[in-house]
Amino acid sequence: MNKILLIFSVIKIFCSAEKSFINFGSFICPREENALGRCLRDALNSYIPQLATGVPEYGVPSCEPLFVPSLAIEQTAGPISVTSSYTDVSVRGPSTMRVKDVQVHSAKHEVIATLHIPELRMKGNYNLKGKLLMLPIEGDGKFSAKYDDIDATVTIVLGRKPRLNAADALACKKLDVMFNVKKVSMDLDNLFGGDGDLGNAMNKFLNENWEKLSKELQSPMEDALKDFFKPLADHVLSTLDADDILLP
Repeated sequence: MNKILLIFSVIKIFCSAEKSFINFGSFICPREENALGRCLRDALNSYIPQLATGVPEYGVPSCEPLFVPSLAIEQTAGPISVTSSYTDVSVRGPSTMRVKDVQVHSAKHEVIATLHIPELRMKGNYNLKGKLLMLPIEGDGKFSAKYDDIDATVTIVLGRKPRLNAADALACKKLDVMFNVKKVSMDLDNLFGGDGDLGNAMNKFLNENWEKLSKELQSPMEDALKDFFKPLADHVLSTLDADDILLP
């Protein structure tokens, strides 16, 4: 009788322990929210370097460089009134980001991650026309830009995605990004139809006033980052069962 009770006790402890942990790739994460957040942070940081070359077995393409086919920005309020478009944009640096913290809020169906990107370098084609701080600007040509020390907060609203003959997967219903950047530098070729003096003066002005300009253009940039993070979140979350994270 004692042996039978011992066996049932062991089984009970094993089943209880199994429910207290979540498999996330090669990581076994505790279910408790604070510990789960730390474990997900470590798991993501081990996964991020693979983004440089991509993870074909999971359908995740290379992001070094990350290609953005087109991006349009229209800002017509405040000191900036500019319509601009960017095409064939390549971005280097996403795979160097580090996740600093992950907060899991199961009852709210929410995950909040803070991360740091040391540097993003962009280049491509641009076309713009309008006014910056009351100064006229126009150009059409090549551009390059560098963003240093980016701190971002990514907020994910969690949901469910049905799976055939299996438990529902975790899903990213909505993703929002807020970021702060320490410094921006840029260079626009062929400003004012190739006028060298005017072009050099405007590039100097842009780099000296990047803080004022970046505040006005922050919303479009956050939308661009959102487009980058959403597919990554979709993939990462789809590896987890919804019932492992979500509370009723």
